[in-house]
Amino acid sequence: MSSIRRTLLRLSLGVGLAVAAACATPTTVDGCAGLATLELIAMRIGEAEIVAATDTIPTHCRVAGVIETEIKFELLLPEPNAWNGRFLMGGGGGFVGSVQNQARGLYAHGGGPLERGYATVGTDTGHKGNGIQASWALNHPERQGNFGHRAVHLTSEASKSIIQHYYDQGPDYSYFVGCSRGGGQAMMESQRYPDDFDGIVAAAPAYHWTGFTAGFVQNQQAIYPSGDVDEPVLTPDTLELLGMSILKACDGDDGVVDGSMTDPRTCGFTPADLPHCVGDVAAEGCVTEAQLAAIERVYDGPTSKGQSIYPGFNYGGEHNRGGWDSWVVASEARRASGIPNAQYGFGTELFKYFVFNDPEWDYTQYDFSTWAEDTAPTAAMLNATSTDLSVFRDGGGKIIYWTGWSDLALSPLGTIDYFEQLQSEDASATDYSRLYMLPGVLHCAGGPGPDRVDWVEAIRVWVEEDRAPERLRASKIDAGGETTMTRPLCPYPQVAEYDGSGDTNDAASFACVTP
Repeated sequence: MSSIRRTLLRLSLGVGLAVAAACATPTTVDGCAGLATLELIAMRIGEAEIVAATDTIPTHCRVAGVIETEIKFELLLPEPNAWNGRFLMGGGGGFVGSVQNQARGLYAHGGGPLERGYATVGTDTGHKGNGIQASWALNHPERQGNFGHRAVHLTSEASKSIIQHYYDQGPDYSYFVGCSRGGGQAMMESQRYPDDFDGIVAAAPAYHWTGFTAGFVQNQQAIYPSGDVDEPVLTPDTLELLGMSILKACDGDDGVVDGSMTDPRTCGFTPADLPHCVGDVAAEGCVTEAQLAAIERVYDGPTSKGQSIYPGFNYGGEHNRGGWDSWVVASEARRASGIPNAQYGFGTELFKYFVFNDPEWDYTQYDFSTWAEDTAPTAAMLNATSTDLSVFRDGGGKIIYWTGWSDLALSPLGTIDYFEQLQSEDASATDYSRLYMLPGVLHCAGGPGPDRVDWVEAIRVWVEEDRAPERLRASKIDAGGETTMTRPLCPYPQVAEYDGSGDTNDAASFACVTP
């Protein structure tokens, strides 16, 4: 959709913002430095400077500013003769808290945005923090709302205004890419501000905050029942036993033994298959009843009043570095800070500072019987669970979802659940949405599976050339930058099936089939 049509749609919907008012009578500025003199409503530009080219980044104009009182952003503008006419915003991770632009790193396979000629922006979502800490939200509804949805939208509006002034024209196409919190921001944009972007990539999306953090807290109640972060029920030996037992049972089910499963849901293993410790005394090579219960809790997912409230985790990543060790149980670096793992951090911080506004809230004592009532106000600000994408669809928008099958931060089954609901409620959903599941890939990247995909080009081609993505190519890159494996990614529910004779590290040896 052209920038003019987007502007008309925005105004017709009544969601235009004050910063967009400057676009009504655009005036060109005298180069990059001239942007600092712009007088724009509800926004001030603190820095506007030319950044010299390096070996990896071309010369560009860097603009840093503040929207309203504390939403910081950084907009990078290619030189006028290098701009491709497009705008690309990158999301942020965790609770954000610093200016982040995932488009510059996570999605740079094939070239970063500046190298490709995109104007690109990131934001801190309106507060300072270390990404896993949320005390900034205590009794501060404005910051909570900015983090929940307003900051990304306002930054998009502000950026387009600056782009209009700098190039004397607005972007022809606008895109958003993000993973984790950034994936949730992407989904929020498609639902709440559907006219902001023509194409969206939502990866491993944190879209149901009150649901997945309930799972985080219930997992920690089973793994750290006393609240003592130095005494986890699960140990590194337990994780190694669990992960290797699953792979021994199911790794070869897809015809390839490669340390991952094409679709873990087909694995017939159950945690009860693990050896039980004699006398229920913890020992190497077996599990106690408490350990088994903790493992099953992670897979079962959170409940309230006996009812499921969010999907649990599937098999995968149990013994991979960056899997259960970092997210579910303990890493030494995190434990030293009093936060043994990321689920513990995000779960307890959200309930302390968003749900209950109580820094002393004790996760060990919460029984979740009033979860729905307790979390309703937070859900209204943070959750991007609506499957009504009709405005986004009717405006010509396209969206790609993807998740690694070994993600232990945000359940892959949660992403699938949302996508299947979208498909069931809108018969035309395949016209504008796709889901890709990446075998063996951890949260956003990493793990034994190939995790590098040119998502920016995939969504651009779909939006601008009306060529829907079908079979995509994923690559595994080693520390030296060499490609060690390629595999096809197939639109869900299709999977990549091995031909039985070709090189298992070559995507050409696989075909996309419907199970």
